[in-house]
Amino acid sequence: MVTDLLGRTSATGIMCLTGVPTPGPGLNLDIAGLNRTLVLNNDVVFGSVNANRIHYEIAAMALMRADKAWLGRLITRRVPLERWTEALESRADDIKVIVDFPQL
Repeated sequence: MVTDLLGRTSATGIMCLTGVPTPGPGLNLDIAGLNRTLVLNNDVVFGSVNANRIHYEIAAMALMRADKAWLGRLITRRVPLERWTEALESRADDIKVIVDFPQL
């Protein structure tokens, strides 16, 4: 249960909630204590909505309709596949790094 996990990560821990559980017994939670623990330990708790194929198709359509010049400015670096590990190196001016796959 989520309430059993909140505040139990290590310092600078991150917890991602990716589902919504069925309702359980009443919530007995010390919000002030949880807030203090999260802030002082520099922890993060966030949620993510699960998506399915139709959501990805809608996103792909939106990208196809987007201004290509604007999208092109978001790509700040391209790395050939044989040097893919360079894409993982963080650089100050990076926005989006692309690994170029050769055309088949």
